[in-house]
Amino acid sequence: MVHGQLANKVALVTGAGKGIGRATSIALAREGAQLVLASRDIAGLEETAQLIGELGNGASPALICQMDLLDPRNIESMAAQTISTFGHVDVLVNNSGIAGKNAPLWELSEAEWDETMDTNLKGSYLVSKAVIPSMIARKSGSIIFIGSITGKRPLVNRSVYAASKLGMVGLMRTLALELAPHGVRVNLVSPGYVGGPRLDSVIEKVAESEGTSPEQVHAQWLSMVPTGEYVTPEQIAQGVLFFASDRSLGITGDDLNINGGLVMY
Repeated sequence: MVHGQLANKVALVTGAGKGIGRATSIALAREGAQLVLASRDIAGLEETAQLIGELGNGASPALICQMDLLDPRNIESMAAQTISTFGHVDVLVNNSGIAGKNAPLWELSEAEWDETMDTNLKGSYLVSKAVIPSMIARKSGSIIFIGSITGKRPLVNRSVYAASKLGMVGLMRTLALELAPHGVRVNLVSPGYVGGPRLDSVIEKVAESEGTSPEQVHAQWLSMVPTGEYVTPEQIAQGVLFFASDRSLGITGDDLNINGGLVMY
């Protein structure tokens, strides 16, 4: 028998093939959740599913769904497959997103702006819309958005990313009000600088645009973090687990900072 805070709960995690999405999926599965792993990266999803299978806690094998956030029909198909397999969704983690181009606003093409906004913000809207009816029908559920401190503390040359993440805060808070009467909670986690390949890639782009070295950008960013350390995907996952579990039953519309003290509001 599966035990844990999320025993017999169904959790859908987007962007589950790496980084925060993978760490979150493993954390939820460790607590007994049945996982639906969604992303364009099938190879990454298969690796995550294998790691979940190695937990050995008796949980059901994870369901892998290829999903393109820029394709509404694909999202609807993924949600239908999830409902067909498990009957409902208890937890949705809107994690999928892209960093977008590092450039001044006036150097961004309309296509570059649209790609980031459509992936990060519209994609979260479409996935949420697809699973919310299942939650309303059961009068329970938890939706968690993965935001960013950049949605609160702007960074130079990061306008479209900041706009997408701040928009996500507005979406989360409005959904929290709309869904509260239906027993569904909606919250957001704001990571800071999360160590890993994605941060390394962003640092390289910033260094290139500023005419400096990745090592200098790394040192500058790390010096701004009061704890002196980047946060980890596993630390972000623990925040998601809190919002997914009954430990946070009285909380909705909240924005949890996990960033080493870099942002405290």
